[in-house]
Amino acid sequence: MTTLDDPRRIIDPSSVSVWPTALRYGGILGAIGVVMGLVMYLSGMADPETANPMAGAGIGCISMIVTVIVYVLAVKKHRETELGGAISFGRAFGMGMAVAVISGVISTVWGIIYNNLIAPDILEKTREMMLEQAQPGQEGMMETIANITTSPILGPIMTMVGTLIFGVIISLIVAAVMKKEPAPNI
Repeated sequence: MTTLDDPRRIIDPSSVSVWPTALRYGGILGAIGVVMGLVMYLSGMADPETANPMAGAGIGCISMIVTVIVYVLAVKKHRETELGGAISFGRAFGMGMAVAVISGVISTVWGIIYNNLIAPDILEKTREMMLEQAQPGQEGMMETIANITTSPILGPIMTMVGTLIFGVIISLIVAAVMKKEPAPNI
């Protein structure tokens, strides 16, 4: 006979949804991205004419570190409080991907709002700079790339795809590190 508070009780993962935790941590990660985007815009770091490339690289590194930390916290929360301390590789990977989807959707919506309402001029400046940097004979190819990456709609969609690709990589690593088999039930 087992009681509800038996620490040796194995929880069936199929009875526990990943979505409440994924919504919380994906929302946190998406909100962090929006705040970082606003700070970059308000400080002028988002303007391609005045931006410091080293500062952009630093922000990118900080963003990656924060992203990994949020994924780890989400998997740990799910493993420790919702699954009784054990999580399979697949379940941990699924949690990471759910966080990626939520944060990606928030980032994509933010990108559309930013590119169309807040700073539509930045897209044109970026496009012009890309075309200026084209090597002789590659102007046509660079124009195509510039048109795609600075599109007010395609740019955010590419953000979503990039977020999911990055999410796969981070989720694989986090799942490999965070997986934990349940203790044998004696």
